Amino acid sequence: MAEFNKAIQRIEDINWENVQDSQPSFELLVSEFIRRGNKFRDIYAPENKLRLAVFSAAEVINAEIPIDIEGIVDSLNLLKYGWTTRNLCMSYLEWSYLTSSKDKIAIDFNDLYDPIIMLYERGGRISYHQNELLCGKYAWFRNCYDFPRGGLVRGLTHEELDEMDEI
Repeated sequence: MAEFNKAIQRIEDINWENVQDSQPSFELLVSEFIRRGNKFRDIYAPENKLRLAVFSAAEVINAEIPIDIEGIVDSLNLLKYGWTTRNLCMSYLEWSYLTSSKDKIAIDFNDLYDPIIMLYERGGRISYHQNELLCGKYAWFRNCYDFPRGGLVRGLTHEELDEMDEI
């Protein structure tokens, strides 16, 4: 359960009050998060053409999670930062729990939520407004089904993202 505990600590370490202006890395991180989510759902929920960015991969695969992750998230008081933040952090912790439990699907997609958590760590935030997902000056259609799936971005590091934001 070391990975799961690291995930909890990662969320606890985010400075939620530190909200940054829109940065170029924010667009990359949200786009990469959407792309990874679509690749995952292409395999495990191909019939579902409604692809909201905020989703629980654990629910998609009907995973059983015997611990109270919702209680953990509620104890962190994340709802005050918006329902998208709360739900994404809960989905990330569910997935981290499954990865720690050696769930094969979770291991295969172990970095599914990393881009969105990196966004939060960098001071970025997302929200929905009408039919769009918003992050700073960037927007994506609420239904991300047609979002491109190619071009895997590997090894996203804060150092590389810092370089991108300095341009």
